[in-house]
This record gives sequence, C-alpha cells and structure tokens, in this order.
Amino acid sequence: MSKSTISTFELFKLFPDAEAARVYMEGKRWPHGAVCPACDEAKRITTRKGGFYRCNACKTDFTVRTATIFERSHIPLHKWVYAMYLLVTARKGISSLQLAKQIGVTQKSAWFMLQRLREACSLLFAATGPRLTYKDLIA
Repeated sequence: MSKSTISTFELFKLFPDAEAARVYMEGKRWPHGAVCPACDEAKRITTRKGGFYRCNACKTDFTVRTATIFERSHIPLHKWVYAMYLLVTARKGISSLQLAKQIGVTQKSAWFMLQRLREACSLLFAATGPRLTYKDLIA
C-alpha cells in the first residue's frame, strides 16, 4: 500500500522554519545549482547571504522566489508549504479564514495565498490531468 500524503507532524519536522523551506525549494527548482531567471545563465552566479544570488552576466539579483507564485510576498516560505499541504489534503477545500487561523497570518494574506495557489493548481491541472497531489505542487 503506497502512502500518498504525509502527516502534519512529519511536515512540521521537514519544514521547521523558512530557511529549511528555502533550501528545499532551491533543491527542487535548481537541482544542478542556481540558474538566473532573466537570462538562464548557470555558470556566472554568485551566492550572497540570506538566499540571494547575483547573475554576473546580466547583473540581476534573484532568489528562489523570483518568477514563482511566491514572488513579491512577505509570507515566509514554510507557511507557503503548510498552505499547499492544507489546500491539497482538504477534502472540500479550505477557506481563507480557516487557512489564516491554521498558519498564523491575516485573512487577507490567506486569501492572497489561496488565489495564487489555486491559479498554480489550475495551470498544473491543465498540464498534468485530474490527479493532483502535494508532490506535484512542490516539484
């Protein structure tokens, strides 16, 4: 029997803070090292502190959030991961009020997160078909 989801406890253990989520997202997005989202350069990248990178080819600063649904959001990445988990594991969906209470953000921030996650799910659904899992969202 295959296990399709993990428990909330296991999720909290995997992503205890924003740094752990950032490292995980970087590994998923750039398995062979950082790549500039502006010019697709992979060789001339300088690592800076706090998860920032600089492309020496086009002089662009970027992070793992750049050009993703997390861009221009001040919400920590581990809260985004928790929101993805709650959205995908909820049978009848999740309201922004419920999400706000569960992850500790305002209702307005939770609504913003759900809008971006639903948009990403609809694009992913169009590309992969009807079976969407948590692993599809974070891949």
